[in-house]
Amino acid sequence: MRRPVIALLLAAALLSACGGGGGSDDDAEGTTAPVAGALPEACATPPVAVDLRAGGDHPAGSEAFEATQAVALRTPILPGELAFDGASLSAAQSKAEITPLATYSLYLSDFEVDREVLRGRGLGQVVPPPGKTVGVVSLVPADEGGLAPGTVVTDGELGYDTNTTFAPLSLVVISDGDATAMAHTDVTGEAEVLALDDEQLCVAFDVTVEDDGELVYAGKGTVVAPVVRSDPAFFFT
Repeated sequence: MRRPVIALLLAAALLSACGGGGGSDDDAEGTTAPVAGALPEACATPPVAVDLRAGGDHPAGSEAFEATQAVALRTPILPGELAFDGASLSAAQSKAEITPLATYSLYLSDFEVDREVLRGRGLGQVVPPPGKTVGVVSLVPADEGGLAPGTVVTDGELGYDTNTTFAPLSLVVISDGDATAMAHTDVTGEAEVLALDDEQLCVAFDVTVEDDGELVYAGKGTVVAPVVRSDPAFFFT
């Protein structure tokens, strides 16, 4: 299927995301290191070698990229929610904090990702410094029950209506201050959620992104990452 793929790591589009008002910093638990004994054996904690690369005019990464950092950004989805005043925004924020329906963007990098940026009211824009690389595997649930262990995410249609246009499965790999956010692409492959709770996400992914048969991005690996929540005043609708 040929269509724009929206990468959730870069603040270039997604203007239909709703937000405002005060947020909360009470998500320090998102920085908790994963407990290896509580995870499937396949779940690897960084540093870990993964296939993570970009082709074309903006090459980056490699088939044996060493990801020294991993973090998963959780951003709620509230289909059709509108917040026009303080009361409605407060109600929406309360829903955002507890809804099981949320996107997860798994950041893999060879530099320290500022988690305060991810916790803010935005799309989690992370621009790698010179000589460094970041890849983001973005997962959007196919139904309103959200992601759970055993969920397999593929490219396809969502079972609910949103104002934001999502690609259920997407991958972006950038380096050296690049800020490419969108491309007309074909996405193949899948990502399986092996473990997920309030503190950590483990994903096995094998994703290829092409444009007219030319490689744009590729990624394959199994990684566990701590979960960081976006500000509850920022959510997709």
